[in-house]
This record gives sequence, structure tokens and C-alpha cells, in this order.
Amino acid sequence: MSKAANIYWDSGNGVSAASRPTRRRRRPDTARAHKRNVAPWWISFTIVTSIFVMLTVSINYRALTEVQTEAEKNQRLDLQLQSLKDENLALQEEIHTLKTDPRVIEREAKRMGLDLRQEAIVSVPANR
Repeated sequence: MSKAANIYWDSGNGVSAASRPTRRRRRPDTARAHKRNVAPWWISFTIVTSIFVMLTVSINYRALTEVQTEAEKNQRLDLQLQSLKDENLALQEEIHTLKTDPRVIEREAKRMGLDLRQEAIVSVPANR
């Protein structure tokens, strides 16, 4: 071999790299190393379960608060609806009395400044 080839194949002290004894790396016991890096199964189960419980509680709490606000809003609207029905009934009664009761009609006419008795007398010209 040439000198250039010997640079890559020889270690410099005359012993080739191929003939040199290889050093074996000592591998750690894989079972022992695996045991050190893995947590017990119940810890991961506990973590997953607690996350699931927290999500469930937060979703249900949010739904509960929304239902409560909707129930309060429904009660307010029911009260408002009942008051509007009562007001509507009172207005219908007032309309009925204004149409049918002559004393109420006269009272309202006076309030507006009209005199129904003078307007009721209509002069009719006589033919001579």
C-alpha cells in the first residue's frame, strides 16, 4: 500500500486499525434502565382520570349557569307578559265603556272641550 492509504488504515504506530482490538461499550441493563424511566401505571391513570373529571365538571358547571340565567330570564319575561296582558284587558274594557256608556262618552267629550247637548240640537230650516 501507499503511504497515503496507510494514513487511513494505520494508527501511526504501525498497527492497523483493523487489527487493533475494539473496545466494547458497556451497555446498561435495559430492563433496569427501563424501570427507572417508567412511572407506575397508576400515576398516568390518575392523571388522565383527573383531567377527564376536571373537563366534565367545568362543562357541566357552565351548562348549569346558562340554564339558571335562562330560567331567570324566562321568569322576568313571564312577569312582563302577564303585566302586558293585564294592561291589554284594562284597555279593552275602557274601549268597551267608551263605546257603550253614554255618561262616559259625555265625560270624555267635556274633557276635550266639546258640548254634546248643543251639538245634539240641530236646527232644520222650515219650508214656508
